[in-house]
Amino acid sequence: MGLFLHHALLLGLAAGQAAATRNYTERYRPQYHFTPEKNWINDPNGLLFYNNLYHMFYQYNPNGTEWGALSWGHATSTDLSHWEHQPVALLARGYPGEITEMYFSGSAVADVNNTSGFGTDGKVPLVAIYTSFYPQAQRLPSGKYVRENQQSQSIAYSLDEGLTWTRWDAGNPVILDPPVPYEDEYKEFRDPFVFWNGPTQKWVGLVAISKQHKIAIYTSDNLKDWTYVSEFGPFNAVGGVWECPNLFPLPLDGDNSNVKWIAQISLNPGGPPGTIGSGTQYTVGSFDGITFTPDAENIYPDVTPPPADSVIFEDFEGTGDFTALGWTATGGLIGASPAEGAIGDQQIVSGYMGRRLLNTFLDGDSTTGTLTSPSFTISHRYINFLIGGGYSRSQTSVNLKIDGQVVRTATGHNSESLVWHGWDVSALTGQTATIEVIDSADGGWGHINIDEISFSNTLARSQIANWLDYGPDFYAATSFNGLLQDERIDVAWMSNWQYAAATPEEVWKGAYALPRKLSLRTINQKPMLVHEPMGDWADLIQQDGYSKAWDKVPEGTTALAVSGQTMEINLSFPDREAAPDEVARFGVIALAMSDLSEQVQVGYDFASKQLFIDRTKSGNVTFDATFPEVYYAPHSADRDGNINMRIFVDWSSVELFGGDGETSITARVFPTENATHSHIFSFGGGTENVKIRVRNIESVWA
Repeated sequence: MGLFLHHALLLGLAAGQAAATRNYTERYRPQYHFTPEKNWINDPNGLLFYNNLYHMFYQYNPNGTEWGALSWGHATSTDLSHWEHQPVALLARGYPGEITEMYFSGSAVADVNNTSGFGTDGKVPLVAIYTSFYPQAQRLPSGKYVRENQQSQSIAYSLDEGLTWTRWDAGNPVILDPPVPYEDEYKEFRDPFVFWNGPTQKWVGLVAISKQHKIAIYTSDNLKDWTYVSEFGPFNAVGGVWECPNLFPLPLDGDNSNVKWIAQISLNPGGPPGTIGSGTQYTVGSFDGITFTPDAENIYPDVTPPPADSVIFEDFEGTGDFTALGWTATGGLIGASPAEGAIGDQQIVSGYMGRRLLNTFLDGDSTTGTLTSPSFTISHRYINFLIGGGYSRSQTSVNLKIDGQVVRTATGHNSESLVWHGWDVSALTGQTATIEVIDSADGGWGHINIDEISFSNTLARSQIANWLDYGPDFYAATSFNGLLQDERIDVAWMSNWQYAAATPEEVWKGAYALPRKLSLRTINQKPMLVHEPMGDWADLIQQDGYSKAWDKVPEGTTALAVSGQTMEINLSFPDREAAPDEVARFGVIALAMSDLSEQVQVGYDFASKQLFIDRTKSGNVTFDATFPEVYYAPHSADRDGNINMRIFVDWSSVELFGGDGETSITARVFPTENATHSHIFSFGGGTENVKIRVRNIESVWA
């Protein structure tokens, strides 16, 4: 153990020395968001506030900018803005040679009552509980046996406030196998979140049984011996594996006599409607120390009806095969017909979906081929469809093609559940297009399901969950232990498993969204989480900045007398009514070239009542076919009828907060270095009574 700690300390010191000379100005490096000094990061772990210091651990590869050799990196802060890199806390066992144990996600607590017995000489032990991943079957020092690729839960402790850590090899793992009857899920059993529950005077731990969409709840007196007491799930979003569970209380509307509990769960894929890949959902309910019970109004049906103005292009009903319906088939799909009565092993949902759908699960997953629709003219703002099946953008996908080129794409989510996906095609109106369905996978979710392809001026959304953030880049959110009940602060990985490995950073890869203080408020007769960005803004934000008010902003784009790639933008304007087919939008353009050939639009759609971030022209968008997209979030005006937006722009990220923070969209972008111009836009007529304030933000690395 001494050698392990010495190695970790030396590695950390070396990183600190490099950080002292690095200026943190590599292309795309966020200037006021957390990033590692170098190498790969993904999930934040072990968030803990103790002795006036914020500790943030994180999934870290000490050996490169790709996923691997997962260890726990460590950083500390006094203000949630300026972070000091610390020595690696838990270095993958065996690194840099043959790795026998990696350290996946988890949490950390301050054991102030020394229930664990790890404390000595009055020192309070900090205890981390994390998932041990074992690449090989082996007998452990504790005498316990683990199988190849097993995931179990282990603990480590620190007696110097987090600087060095000792793994409890005498007893690890403290939770070896999943509970009955899920013992076979030992390869998908991870991400423990632990907290002290005052009313029961016990530690409570949550662990995801990922593929079952269940969260197992355990209790303990000492952090070493754990008893399985209950489970919850599946419900709401189940389009991918469940990961990184959190459970915490918050008073509703600030009323400490009305405390609700929030279960926060990440899943991949199956994120918010309109996104591909990862997402984070939450459910409001109650917790008695043993069982979490979701509130009835927080449980949603499997499928949401289509928009009322939908014009069906193809629902695969009627009789005959695909050729009879006008589609051109290749490969094993020649002569095939739509499926009747079932999706894989599940029955088709009754009602508006009818009895038939496109399903390439014919001769099992071995069937491959393509289906191409008749050509059509794009005449509405959106093309909506239900999609399920395999998750592979290259092998199981549905594409919109113009002149033989793919201009929009979507894929399934390794689930038979059909969810709405919509393409914003307003920029393609009048062009002739076809829809192509590709199945080139012959095993392991090697099929795709499509139904109810329709044209609409309304984006179809599956209301299957409460989404913590509607953007594509807010995942594995977890919260700080050690704060007061009404001071719940979240941190999330600002990326997406769909393309995380392909993003164009160098030297380092991965960033975190701004820390967000969460509160629970009643909005539109429903309890909703509200986000407040946290940080030492007084020191970082330019105080005077640029402010302007317009009686009326004219239609079109208007240049703003402010530029930069690190800024906070506050924008306020009145909502108004617009016809469903009207292109009526207002907002700001940031990270733009002078000729607007490159830009990020952040705004509000008056017709659909949605906030949006459009990154289709945001710079480098070629590294993943699903990256150039528009992301939407439903949003209501405030009591005065105004839309209020707070936008944070930071070199390679945009975070949008609507209203008081009840709506948020987070998206990575990769603009060129000269994309520094800013504009305001008003489409579909002028916009009255507009106020804007733009302030530049200094680098935390300066």
